[in-house]
Amino acid sequence: MDFDETRIKELIKTSYSYDELCKKYFGYSKGKNLTMIRNFVNNRSLDVRHFDIKHNKRKYEIIEKICPVCGKIFTAKKGHIKEKITCSYSCSNSLFRSGENNGNWDNDVYRTTCFKHHDKKCIICGEENIVAVHHYDCNHENNSPDNLVPLCPTHHQYMHSNFAPLIIDKIRKYVEDFKNKIKK
Repeated sequence: MDFDETRIKELIKTSYSYDELCKKYFGYSKGKNLTMIRNFVNNRSLDVRHFDIKHNKRKYEIIEKICPVCGKIFTAKKGHIKEKITCSYSCSNSLFRSGENNGNWDNDVYRTTCFKHHDKKCIICGEENIVAVHHYDCNHENNSPDNLVPLCPTHHQYMHSNFAPLIIDKIRKYVEDFKNKIKK
């Protein structure tokens, strides 16, 4: 059978496998036609390096990326629902285990806001191991930094009990100083 070499060269450019090439040339792909096309291409040493190894059209383009954690170059399937962001499970754990990249991260959490603007220690006794956050105006919807006060659990409990007068002056002064610091 005589093949139109010019047409086959054009079809090779838009095909990803011998099977697809055969379907475009003949309209269908059968064993004998597929063998003839393959032999024709091989005998003329036509460039088919872009053909997929599995003889399938790739659904997703393979791209190279740089791992944001370790800087290694790796490959990923562009646009895939599970497109890789890091090069390994280890790097993925480092990136997503905690912080803003974690799916459960909530930037509006009052503790996060508090410790962004205040030292993580009780303003009364200096406790640093366990620190709670007190809403100064008792409005839990108001998460502005000047309303959040870091206290140890004991002094936080003081604020919600009859012992509040023992520490309220120190807390009031801290909040005023913080507001003045922000204004400057």
